[in-house]
Amino acid sequence: MLVWVAVAVVVLLGVLTVWVAGAGSDVGEHRRSPIDAGPRGTMALAEVLRAQGVDVTVAHSFGEAASALGDGRDATLVLDDDWWVLTEETNEQLLALSQHLVLVQPSDEALAALAPGVGYAGFGGGLLTADCELAAVQRAESVSGGGDAYTAPSGAQRCLVDAAGNASLVRIERGVREVTVLGLGDVLSNQSITEAGNAALALGLLGEQPRLVWYQPDVDDYALEGGGLAARQADWYVPLVVLLLLVGVAAALWRGRRMGPVVVEDLPVEVRSSETMEGRARLYERGGARDHALTTLRTATLARLARTLGLGGRATPDEIIAASAATTGRDPATVEFLLRGATAPNDSAFVGLSDGLLRLEDEVARAVRPR
Repeated sequence: MLVWVAVAVVVLLGVLTVWVAGAGSDVGEHRRSPIDAGPRGTMALAEVLRAQGVDVTVAHSFGEAASALGDGRDATLVLDDDWWVLTEETNEQLLALSQHLVLVQPSDEALAALAPGVGYAGFGGGLLTADCELAAVQRAESVSGGGDAYTAPSGAQRCLVDAAGNASLVRIERGVREVTVLGLGDVLSNQSITEAGNAALALGLLGEQPRLVWYQPDVDDYALEGGGLAARQADWYVPLVVLLLLVGVAAALWRGRRMGPVVVEDLPVEVRSSETMEGRARLYERGGARDHALTTLRTATLARLARTLGLGGRATPDEIIAASAATTGRDPATVEFLLRGATAPNDSAFVGLSDGLLRLEDEVARAVRPR
C-alpha cells in the first residue's frame, strides 16, 4: 500500500511540476474573446462597436491594457478575467487606469478590490426586464441570458433584478470613477447577442466612450512582479521534487516484488453518487439547515441533468432547465420552479421537493435513454 501511495505522490508532483513550468504560456482559449467568431466568442459585438466608431483594443496582460488606455480619458476598461488569475492587489491597480470600468462576471477578488460592497448572490439570468434608470438598460427593455447575480450596497444602481431581489447589473461610484458589474456574461456572446435586447445593452454599456480596452488576463498576469507562476517557486521546490521522485523509485524497487499483482475484489454494495448526495442532504436536514440541503440537492441535480443531456460542465442553469423541459415535455416554468424557485419551509415540503428532483432526473434519463 505504501508503494502505491508513494507512486501517486510522485506522479502528482510530476504533473504539478509540468503545469507550473508551462504556466507562462497560453493553455486554452478565453470565453467571450473578441477575436473568437464561435458561439462563445464576442467578435460580433466587437465588430459592431468598431463600425459605430469605437476604437476596440484587446489586451491579454496588465502592461498591454495600461499602454492601450494611456491616461484613461474617454476610455472604457472591460475586465473579463474568465480564468480568475488576477489577485486582489493586481485588481486594485486597475482602478487607476480608467474612469469607466466594466467587470464581466468578476471574481471575489475583483469585487473586493474594485466594487466593495457588491457580493456574489448565486446564479442569475433568465428573461429580465428594464427596471432602472441606466440608459443602456432602458434601451434594451429586456435581456435574456445566464450568469451571476449580486447583492449591492446602498447608493448603488441596481438593474435587472430577479425574483429573489438580486441584481444582474450593478453600477457604483468610486470617487470620479464609475464601476459597472455585469453578471450576465452570456448576453455578450455571438450566440446570444441577438436575443431580446442583449445587443442594445451590450452596445450601450461598452460603447459609452470613444475607446474600449477589453482586458482578458492570461496566466502570466498571476503575479505582475514575478512574471508568472514559475517565478514564484521557492528555491527548494525543484530539489524537493527530485528527492521525492528518488524516494518513490527506491520504495517501488524495495517493496514492489513482495506485494505481487493487484487483486480486483468485488464489493458487496455499490454506493451511487446520488445516494451520497442524498445522505449529505439528510445530514443538513437533521441539523435544521433545509435551505442548505435544498441547495445541495439542486446543485447535484443540475450537474447530473447536464451530464445526462450531454450539455457539458459549462452549461448554465437556464440551458439545463430549457433542455430538461424540452426533453420531458414539462412546462419550462414548472421545471424552473422546481430547480430554482420553490422553497422548503418545513420538512414535508423538503421531502416533496427532494422527490420531485429525483422524478425529474428519472424522466430525463428515460427520455434520453429509453429502455
